[in-house]
Amino acid sequence: MIRSIALIFCFLFLNHLQAQRDTTVLSIRSFLDLVSKRHPVVKQAVLLPEKARFDLLAARGNFDPKARALFNEKDFDEKSYWNSLDAYLTVPAWIGEFKGGFERNRGDFLNPERSTPDGGLVYIGYTLPLGAGLLMDDRRNTLRQAQQYVEASEAQQISLINKFLVKASADYWQWYFSYRQLDFITEGLKLAEVRFSAIKELQKNGNNSALDTVEAFTNLIQRANQFEQAQLDYKNARLVLSGHLWSETGDPVELDTTIFPSFIDPNNYIISQEKLDSLRGQAVQFHPDLRKINAGLRQLEFERRFRAEMLKPELNLNYNFLRSPVNTDISQNTLLMNNYKFGISAGMPLLLRKERGKLKGTKTQISIAEFNYAETKRNVEISVNARFNELKNLEIQLRNQKLLLEAMRQLVTGEQVRFFNGESSVFLVNARESNLVNSGVKLAELEMKYALSIAYLYNASGLNNWNY
Repeated sequence: MIRSIALIFCFLFLNHLQAQRDTTVLSIRSFLDLVSKRHPVVKQAVLLPEKARFDLLAARGNFDPKARALFNEKDFDEKSYWNSLDAYLTVPAWIGEFKGGFERNRGDFLNPERSTPDGGLVYIGYTLPLGAGLLMDDRRNTLRQAQQYVEASEAQQISLINKFLVKASADYWQWYFSYRQLDFITEGLKLAEVRFSAIKELQKNGNNSALDTVEAFTNLIQRANQFEQAQLDYKNARLVLSGHLWSETGDPVELDTTIFPSFIDPNNYIISQEKLDSLRGQAVQFHPDLRKINAGLRQLEFERRFRAEMLKPELNLNYNFLRSPVNTDISQNTLLMNNYKFGISAGMPLLLRKERGKLKGTKTQISIAEFNYAETKRNVEISVNARFNELKNLEIQLRNQKLLLEAMRQLVTGEQVRFFNGESSVFLVNARESNLVNSGVKLAELEMKYALSIAYLYNASGLNNWNY
């Protein structure tokens, strides 16, 4: 009996030394930080707004100045019919367009209306839309929608990264659970080994029955099998977690066997009612799903304004003042009352079926998006509340399970004392120890669920900065 008790204390001391050695830990915060900076999936998501900004740049290109030059010449039967040169620069404005250039036309058979002075003709003008295109045109519509697409892509980026971080967090906490499970099962195996050695020694001395030795041996084999399975689960969980780790140079990294997960202190993660109200308010305002719908609504609103503008008749005023490069007389009378070119163009579809169809279709899309926004907003609020309720429920279960585990330890200790005093049996000791191991594994499972529920809560809130 003295030897058995000594073996038990030796085992507890070895466990204490092992706990002291396991000091290299990878916290969830450090893990997610590595994933956020290096994982290819996250890097792909980061590029989404970059693509949208390039599309915005392309939309701004519709307002870029454009230079063109046209030259035409006809010569036939040794006669110079005509040659013409028109070089000009167009500068799109927010409303209308500026145009300036140089024109020179010559030839024996040139249309008189196209004739210019020998030195050519310089012109500067402006086209003003007074009907369709005054309040909104295709250029402005494209630019406004591209600006909203940048907002939508930034929201999409947060959504994709958050979903990936939830998956990474789940794998981290599964690794944590398998580590803790292995720890408890190892404790049970050591207890079974110590007791089997003690009972076998007692049998040799004739102080115990062979049946107790068989009972202790079968329990040892069962726990050895549990230990092998727990080891396999832990190795596989570590491999899965390694899939999230990459080096700065973009090479995959395997998690070292000397690195372990950090233990959970629920007191560090308590979410109060005030914190919930804050999360719920941020979710309604900044949730990426709502931001995407809002951006889409603003795009549709610009599209609606553009389609409504297209119902108006086309009415464009065009004015150009003209002068010869060699003419130095640029009095106000010369510019405005004599040397100018002025025009009005007007047009309108008679049935407007295309324009009316586009407008009504856009209005229908707006209604659908508004309904979608209301539903999504409600679902976001429900999801945040549900995750909070789950978190609070797990807090209670964790406290109860810790109390249960302590009680189980006391029962195991008491049953072991009773057994060595001849007041209990191997079967009862095994049952107590099995309950202890199962309670420890259950505690580890609740710890995993609790920590993961925090990730679910942050994801439901749409936050891009998780306070782990």
